[in-house]
Amino acid sequence: MRPGVLALVAAAVAAPHVAAAQSRAPALSTEAIVQRYIAARGGLPAIKAIHTVRMTGSMRPGGFDVQLKYDETVARPGSVRIDATLQGLTLVQSYNGSKGWQIQPFQGRKDPEDVSADDAKSLAEEADFETPLIDAAAKGATIENLGVTDIDNAPAYVLRVTLKNGDDETWYIDPDAFLPVRMVTHQKVRGSDVYSQNDYGDYEKVDGVYFPFEIASGPKGSTVQQRVTYDTVVANGSVDPVIFARPAAPAATPAGGAPTTVQKPPVKG
Repeated sequence: MRPGVLALVAAAVAAPHVAAAQSRAPALSTEAIVQRYIAARGGLPAIKAIHTVRMTGSMRPGGFDVQLKYDETVARPGSVRIDATLQGLTLVQSYNGSKGWQIQPFQGRKDPEDVSADDAKSLAEEADFETPLIDAAAKGATIENLGVTDIDNAPAYVLRVTLKNGDDETWYIDPDAFLPVRMVTHQKVRGSDVYSQNDYGDYEKVDGVYFPFEIASGPKGSTVQQRVTYDTVVANGSVDPVIFARPAAPAATPAGGAPTTVQKPPVKG
């Protein structure tokens, strides 16, 4: 089937669902949705008052029956570090606002290394705990109002945010709570279109601001999802900026093992 025909078929199938969703959620302007989202999160002053966030809990990778200890720290103006630990090995991904690095022990790489440009973009986006719905213009982003659709048989407002880096995020906002229930990211990765999906739940208030304590993520449309559950979220705790900086690689050692010390023999008089 040609792409144009396929698009028409998809539109025809989707139309009744959109109409049904709109009947259960009144049409709102982009500004109205964003302002209600900000108010639902806790209000702009409370959001701007948060400078660091540390989230700890567990992560279950999609398709694997294991549970990792999960630790994520975010600090303004755009730093993030993620640690995931299993059986004494810790995967690290970090971004300091300009550069990203990682340690991938599960792939046999225990020394820090730079992340790819695509992974650096993802980490920079992760560092924005406000979401780009807040101060979009100042962040170089634009917001498009796509109306109302159904998500799991419930209506949701749909806002597509095109980021400064060229990625776009489609946010699905619950019309009652005005908190996000889903976000779909579209990225160009090595020239290919990649779509990933985050589903949010179990919102709890931390220092006056609501954060999701359950996040399921994976490729868009996939039933295989990674699930992160937070036990604690701490706002405005002390964070040393050094944790975001790439550590120096260990010094090389001789082939025989540990470094050796050579001393000159004493001079005989």
